Amino acid sequence: MNEDKLEMLELAVKEQAEEMTKLSQQTQDLISIVTNLRDTVGTFSEKQATQKITVEADTRPFQKIVESAFLKINFMIENALQNKRPNNLQVFFQSDANKWAVILVITVIFLTYSYWFSLHYLGR
Repeated sequence: MNEDKLEMLELAVKEQAEEMTKLSQQTQDLISIVTNLRDTVGTFSEKQATQKITVEADTRPFQKIVESAFLKINFMIENALQNKRPNNLQVFFQSDANKWAVILVITVIFLTYSYWFSLHYLGR
């Protein structure tokens, strides 16, 4: 029984050693990749430091567009503040509902007096 355990232990140790060598190789590969990347970034930084880049652009058209947009926004806000909403009573007096309300009141008064007249004079 001890021999079986010993053989299993040897196999486990061999597998662990193989995995460790694979991991070691992968680590070495990663180290070389990082070193190459560091060198590339370093040369790029040196090239960037030595180069002088000047960009001349005419931004006046964009400034005019932005200024006109600000003027439009300002105009819209001023119009919104100046335009007061009329209250409900003003809207009622300016609408056609005013005529119908007068007709309805006159009709109700006429029907009321007609009812009183019919009760008082015709009901006897």
